[in-house]
Amino acid sequence: MCWSRVGLVYVLAFGLALLLATASAAEPEQQPIFIESDSLKIDDAKGISIYKGRVVFRQGPDSLKADELVIYTEQRQEVKKIIATGKPARFEHQAELIGERSWGEAESIVYEAQTSRVVLNGEARFQQGDNQFSGNRIEYDADKKLVKAGKDDAGEGRVQIVIHPRKSSDEAPKQ
Repeated sequence: MCWSRVGLVYVLAFGLALLLATASAAEPEQQPIFIESDSLKIDDAKGISIYKGRVVFRQGPDSLKADELVIYTEQRQEVKKIIATGKPARFEHQAELIGERSWGEAESIVYEAQTSRVVLNGEARFQQGDNQFSGNRIEYDADKKLVKAGKDDAGEGRVQIVIHPRKSSDEAPKQ
């Protein structure tokens, strides 16, 4: 999962997404990927690897936890797509602003590396900084820094958001 790019799932990640300034000099997508699971099946001919059972995925400062993780790769092991499922599947991503993290959870999280898009389906929740989004479906486009939330495919559910005003660093303390 190139979390930053391959990650808001590579997370992801989620991630979701996925982009940016990290504490280390290397970009997250250039860092090694560490995966733990109860079982693994790799089909190199099809470019698919399936991890099952208490899956933990880490790349740089980004992480993903799921019951099952399916990674689709192209030539040279480049991640194309990641699908994480769980009760819930959850990702954490170092956001663009240093010290600010994004996280999300849902029954399924799909990360599309080429477009840096993360889609959370089923009891989805996403938080970026102090701002929170919840609904049946949430889409996060890391490149455009765009969040969309809405009903599921059956037209069910509502969206809830909490948006906090940005704090000015030069505000005088209130007495």
